[in-house]
Amino acid sequence: MADVLSPALQDRPAPDKVPDVHISIRNVEKVYRSQRGSVVALENVSLDVAKGEFVSILGPSGCGKSTLLKCIAGLEPLSGGEIFVGRQRVAEPPKDLGVVFQRDILFDWRTTLDNVLVTVEFLGLKRRDYEARARSLLATYGLAGYENRYPWELSGGQRQRVAICRAMVHDPQFLLMDEPFGALDALTRDELNLELQNRWFADRKTIIFITHGISEAVFLSDRVIVMGRNPGRIIADVKIDLPRPRGVAVRDTAAFTAYTGRLRAIMDDANAGITHAGVLS
Repeated sequence: MADVLSPALQDRPAPDKVPDVHISIRNVEKVYRSQRGSVVALENVSLDVAKGEFVSILGPSGCGKSTLLKCIAGLEPLSGGEIFVGRQRVAEPPKDLGVVFQRDILFDWRTTLDNVLVTVEFLGLKRRDYEARARSLLATYGLAGYENRYPWELSGGQRQRVAICRAMVHDPQFLLMDEPFGALDALTRDELNLELQNRWFADRKTIIFITHGISEAVFLSDRVIVMGRNPGRIIADVKIDLPRPRGVAVRDTAAFTAYTGRLRAIMDDANAGITHAGVLS
């Protein structure tokens, strides 16, 4: 259960030479410049994510987690380095991508079904080709019968389920999720963790999931990446070797507790600005 600290990528082969790598982040830097000076949000961030892998990113506020996600999504230009999805270098948002944010960002004037199908319309696809999939996803997430409800008629958990269905309706091969359950109560969060895990287990999409919850990261993930700040960088890459599928009872096991304890210690060091051996520089 030792941590695997991510080495720099100068000596790694190109992503098209590495089997099963879906997302390759190579020496990425992001600098924000203004009249008051420059802020280094990300420095020498390197990470490979395999096809079908579930990877969570933990770190203190201000460590660049969301910035990194936006860079992967092609929503933020890089100051240095490269990001590949498959063999394609990211220069704009990939079409084969679904994104879920902490806020559901539903349109109040559209029904549940119409909110899910927004992605289809945005991509210029035919609505009739995806309506059955949209209804199936809503049923999977417990929203059968809610197709004609409006956002104000839904609970917070139901709204976030709609947002997840919207991200998945065009059947993307990878999902980026930025603290999607952070604003929900603990019970609703547990329910959505189970639903997301079960859906991932069935579909095996590649997922990068940002969270502040150590327990949530261990429960969901194949690997947990820990980031430090000032500047944002990867300080640890921890493989989670727990059997799947996982039920809530796994949280009471000694192995689960050991993982959360180890990650909490790394997070405490990250919050305190303590550097680990093997940190990217």
